[in-house]
Amino acid sequence: MTKPVLRIIIGSTRPGRVGPVVADWIERSAREHGGFDVEVTDLAELDLPMFNEPNHPRLQQYVHQHTKDWSDLVAGSDAFIFVTPEYNYGFNAALKNAIDYLHNEWNNKAAGIVSYGGVAAGTRATQMLKQVLTALRMMPEERNSPSM
Repeated sequence: MTKPVLRIIIGSTRPGRVGPVVADWIERSAREHGGFDVEVTDLAELDLPMFNEPNHPRLQQYVHQHTKDWSDLVAGSDAFIFVTPEYNYGFNAALKNAIDYLHNEWNNKAAGIVSYGGVAAGTRATQMLKQVLTALRMMPEERNSPSM
């Protein structure tokens, strides 16, 4: 029997970011748990352009290969942990862009949020991201990491 796929998404693409360090810690913990096949997706490596599909994502009529590949990764995952920094009281544009590329692929999947940054450890970013994920019919849960 196959295990559910837990996909950890590193939301920051900025040079010098903390996201990969936080994601490594989450990945180690998830692997130790043993209940999941754990995959990490770094948005800096994925390098999606700003949303450039001609059709609304809910139609799933993708024309670009980068969107088809991203769709396959998300559709093939059962749960997500979004690792997000806080920029200007919100989550960053690269993560929002990656989420907005798709619609149905996110539906009815569990989502964890691990935030970091600033005095509030990303709390405001988490609250904004939670609204977006809920609109996509995801089931979000949040944990704020200690300041790094």
